[in-house]
Amino acid sequence: MVKHSEYMEAFFGVELNQKFEDMINELKDAEDNLKELSLEIGKLGEIKDTDTLSESIKECRAVAYENAQSIKDVRTFLDFYLKSDKTSTHIILERDAYMKIYQIFKWDGADVRDLKRWIGDLKEICDKIGLNMRDLINFKKLTSQPVPPELVKFPVYALDRQGYCLTGPAFDMVLHIDEVREQMAENSN
Repeated sequence: MVKHSEYMEAFFGVELNQKFEDMINELKDAEDNLKELSLEIGKLGEIKDTDTLSESIKECRAVAYENAQSIKDVRTFLDFYLKSDKTSTHIILERDAYMKIYQIFKWDGADVRDLKRWIGDLKEICDKIGLNMRDLINFKKLTSQPVPPELVKFPVYALDRQGYCLTGPAFDMVLHIDEVREQMAENSN
C-alpha cells in the first residue's frame, strides 16, 4: 500500500506542467502511429506472398501493442494525478474553483445564462471539496451593470444587457426584469 507521503512526494516531486505536456505529446505520437498503422493494414489485402503477409501482420500487431502500451502509460499517469489521491485531487479542484471564480468575475454582462452555468459549476466543485460558495463570491459585485436597488431585495444577483436577471435561492433562475417586477408586485399585494 502506498503511503500518503509517497503520493504527496510524487505529486510535488514532478514538474506537472512539463509532465502533462509530455503526456499530450505521447498521445499525439500514438495517434499518428495508429493512423499510419491503419494505412498499412489497408495495404495487407494487396500482399500475395504468405510469408510477406505473415511478417506484415506481425509488424502491425507489434505497432498496435506498442501504441496501446503508450496509451496505458498516459492513462496511468492521469489516473494517479487526477483521481487516486484525495489531497492532490483537492488541490486541483481548488485551482479549478479559483479559475471558475475568475471567470465569473470577468463575466462580460452579455448573457446571464453563462453566469448561471458558471456558478452551477462552481457550486459543484465547492460541494466536492467542502467549501461554501457564498464564502468565495461577493454576490453584490457579480455584475458591472448595477442591479437596481429595489431588485436587489427580490433578490436579483446579476443583470445582463438584455434585461435578464439571475435570481433564485440557488442562483439558478433566470427571469426578465419585467417578470421580476411583476412577481414583486404580486408579493406586495
